[in-house]
Amino acid sequence: MYLKERITLGLLWFICAISIRFIPKNKLRDASAIFLISQLFAWILGLLVVESGLIEYPVELFWKANSTSFSFEYLGLPFMCIFFNLYYPNTKSRFKRLAYYISILSSFTFLEYIAEKYTQVLNYIHWEWYGTFLSMCIVLYFVRVVYKWFFKLKNPLSP
Repeated sequence: MYLKERITLGLLWFICAISIRFIPKNKLRDASAIFLISQLFAWILGLLVVESGLIEYPVELFWKANSTSFSFEYLGLPFMCIFFNLYYPNTKSRFKRLAYYISILSSFTFLEYIAEKYTQVLNYIHWEWYGTFLSMCIVLYFVRVVYKWFFKLKNPLSP
């Protein structure tokens, strides 16, 4: 593994480990459910994208086991989904909820684009940044719907 890629993946693992401290104690059960739900969707989407030849992960931890990115699919994205759902502005206006979606998605897309451009952690083959934006929008929406349904929150189909 190259130094830049080791630093990138190590930073992702470090940020995820530190971010556990920012999960409220009374929301650990919710966070665990969101973590597992998002891994399911990330696994399906990740396999579809990689096996279709749209993205490749040249540098990865478990390259013999799976061609997707373990660090991204099973750690980075689930933690993003945890914080997205736990701090979702339920009582705010539609505009503020939409702005919340767009700001989280834009940040995530920007970080992935930077990782693709300057490291070998991932390579876009037949993929663009807007593919990430749209696919993560779908993942966040479905994780939110399942989370709201699982915990019997109001109106599971509305974001």
